[in-house]
Amino acid sequence: MALKDLELSRRAGSLPGILVAVLAMTLLWDTWLLWPLKLMTVFFHEISHNIAAFLTGGSFGRIVLESNEGGKTWPAGGSRFLVLNAGYVGSLLWGSGLVLAAAATKRDRLLTGLLGAFLGAVTVVYVRSPFGFLFGLASAAGLVWASYRLSDAVNDALLKVIGATSCLYVIPDIWSDVFTSSCNSDAKMLAREYFGPRVMWGGLWLAASAAVLWATLRSAARISARH
Repeated sequence: MALKDLELSRRAGSLPGILVAVLAMTLLWDTWLLWPLKLMTVFFHEISHNIAAFLTGGSFGRIVLESNEGGKTWPAGGSRFLVLNAGYVGSLLWGSGLVLAAAATKRDRLLTGLLGAFLGAVTVVYVRSPFGFLFGLASAAGLVWASYRLSDAVNDALLKVIGATSCLYVIPDIWSDVFTSSCNSDAKMLAREYFGPRVMWGGLWLAASAAVLWATLRSAARISARH
């Protein structure tokens, strides 16, 4: 990594730099600029349901993504309790993992390429909606292109923006699904199939999201400062 790129990466990875980026994303939240990033978070959400099913003895199911940021999936088997919790928790962990991985590695281009290859493979095998298929392939191609054509510093910033968006998206998504909508959300299904009101599950997820987001930002800043 060139000296100029290294200095740029350090500044972007500092806590003030990350907080400025988070503030900018918050202000631009309802604009078209963040629309593809929010859709990618929905993709992470649905993939996480499937991963939870697979890790608990089940299998992946088909995935549907829609342009209105809607998504559905039908994993087979596994622990129903963990599968229902895995959507919001999973997209949060995807986001946190990407931010921390980008801060920790100097091979950001490789990490971006691997993420693109993974999303492309999942799209080809499991995505079964026309829009979702096109979005998945376009996202995968864009990430692979970035890994080949853009610098490590730019890829570092890209990964952190994707990760921070995934962490941030969890909060309004939970609020909308649990507190202001009557849709058949993961929280509603947990309340119906297990115990407690849906607002309890939503509240737990919101608290976890805020804590993980803050811990992720602070940890990423500390890791970047050591590089």
